Amino acid sequence: MASKLVGVLGGTGPAATAYFLKRLVDLTDAQRDQDHVRAIVHNDTATPDRTDFILGKSEVSPLPYLVEDARLLEKCGCDFLAIPCNTAHCLFDQVAESVDIPIIHMIDQTMAHCCERGFARVGVLATEGTVATDMFGTAGTAAGVEVAYPGPKGQLEVDRIIYDAVKAGRPVAPAELGPLAAMMAAAGCDAVILGCTELSAAFGEDRSASALPVVDPLDVLVVRTIEEAGAAVRPGALA
Repeated sequence: MASKLVGVLGGTGPAATAYFLKRLVDLTDAQRDQDHVRAIVHNDTATPDRTDFILGKSEVSPLPYLVEDARLLEKCGCDFLAIPCNTAHCLFDQVAESVDIPIIHMIDQTMAHCCERGFARVGVLATEGTVATDMFGTAGTAAGVEVAYPGPKGQLEVDRIIYDAVKAGRPVAPAELGPLAAMMAAAGCDAVILGCTELSAAFGEDRSASALPVVDPLDVLVVRTIEEAGAAVRPGALA
């Protein structure tokens, strides 16, 4: 029996979308091609920068692009949608209202996962746009998990990795996660969230430099996508 068809609103950014697809394969418990999740990916790199819009640095809204992409994927026969971009979730409600198929909310699912793992206070590494909207804080309150963000110095380092490295196509050393995680540990956090999918792509699966457990919203989204599609999740995928 074929799985449900997922539509991926990608391109925000392209490296994160490519990593999402890799993890979709990695975390599916499959023995043959037909066991994997069926997907249509719209890698719309023309979507305007979400953080620039949120911070008022640009008047060009990404919303029309996201809505158009969502509707296109719905017309292509997708049963549900996934958006592998944390910052784009600031427009989640408007995009969800524009289609008649469900969209997985990556941030809500991530904070529910943190609650399930017993984390009381988590440090979120994310774009300035995500921090400004406090989407993780809002979802954390609903899940009973406190959220903390880096101070100005830490945010500059996060921004450097996201924009000057990943989005510019430059490699990031796994060890660069260490100081950021240590900063969050010093702030009393018992886990650190990679709250930008560029950070997921940057650090890959090597999180050994972190003194704290690492929660990756992209992996949470991947697992929820596999489940929604009706495929099997690899054991220990979110351990």
